[in-house]
Amino acid sequence: MSALLRRLRDVRRPRAVGSVTVGHGVNEFFSIVIPPIIPLLVADFGITYGQAGVLVTIFFVMYALFQLPAGMLADVIGKERLLIAGLFGMAGGVLVASMATSYETLLVAQAIAGISGSAFHPTGMALVSDYETKQTEGKAMGVFGFGGALGTMSAPVIVGGVAAVADWRLALATGVAIGVLVTCLVVYLFVTAEEPDVDEVDGTDDESASTARTDGGRSESTQSVRAAIWNAIDLPITPSIVVLFFVTVVLSMQHRAIQTYTTSYVAAETGASVAAGNVTFFALLVGGSLASLYAGDLADRFDRITLGIAASLATAALVAATLATTLLEGLPIELLTAILAVWFAVIGAGMYASYPVKNAMVSQQAEATSSGSLFGVIQTGSAIGSASGPTVFGVLSTRWGVVAAFPAIAAVSVALALSFGLLWFVTD
Repeated sequence: MSALLRRLRDVRRPRAVGSVTVGHGVNEFFSIVIPPIIPLLVADFGITYGQAGVLVTIFFVMYALFQLPAGMLADVIGKERLLIAGLFGMAGGVLVASMATSYETLLVAQAIAGISGSAFHPTGMALVSDYETKQTEGKAMGVFGFGGALGTMSAPVIVGGVAAVADWRLALATGVAIGVLVTCLVVYLFVTAEEPDVDEVDGTDDESASTARTDGGRSESTQSVRAAIWNAIDLPITPSIVVLFFVTVVLSMQHRAIQTYTTSYVAAETGASVAAGNVTFFALLVGGSLASLYAGDLADRFDRITLGIAASLATAALVAATLATTLLEGLPIELLTAILAVWFAVIGAGMYASYPVKNAMVSQQAEATSSGSLFGVIQTGSAIGSASGPTVFGVLSTRWGVVAAFPAIAAVSVALALSFGLLWFVTD
């Protein structure tokens, strides 16, 4: 936590970036409440792992369909307002899930949460881009990613923990209560955040600086709603943006596949309880949160493409190496779980390190008047990847077994490294 505070002090608007970072934690927490209880849902509703994967997929299908409209809307009505509304909407979706009596109701609940959650990344990432300069955007994106990782990390602890001692319904309801309280904190942080130092904003001259805003990324006095909509529609799609879109699809496919099936993989591999699987899931996220924070700093100092390739190849090697866990058979469950926890912490570091690197690249392409639309386009790719990963590997897990299917995610990591490499060959 001290490392997070040090990096917050290094950005231009620490309180403003901090508010979006806390909101990112809430968004990611609500996004990942289902994976820690998948084995319980499989048993309770009599569904397959493939059907359980669809619960995650429907969330991200809605995410994909509504992210671009959300980004355009954010540039018109204001990013902060839409961000807050989306977080409260996600809480409503998870609350419906906690009361579900059928698999179909769970699907509806996930759809509600996905539509609401689609507002966050086009608004949150665009706000961070608007707040920061080229010299600090990597650090800011690292802090932003760290907040998301903390939220994701909380899911197996809170939801998985309550489910282990009570039941999954109470676990989801507890998650809703905590998420709403933290969202209220986000509102307070937005209200009390620093005013922008407009003279430091990239590309802003003295005349336009006097009326610049970050909420909506537009000038109150000079830019009408019609002009804001036109800026969103007229967003230039360069070759770099196209490649970054593809990078985002593959990165999210890898990310959500690993997240969704880590608990199930470890429980199946060790024969231990779901709680033991969530210990490893938690370790995965601890490694990821630390990597996200430090990778953002590296993204401001070193070649971002090289960093992305290195992180992707490291993840591929570590995930493929889970095939070797058969050599650990016969070890006490406690020792095996500890080994897997360390292993998955390193996997988490590799897969999360790519995020601030990629986000800093996207931020370079953003302009304040259409940053919401740009991140809406890019994060639509994220939702597509997030929707496909759990479904594809859910089907493979149903057919081969989760222990055999999990290492196949390494192929996606290799594709991600190749996607980063394409950025060396594109010119705008």
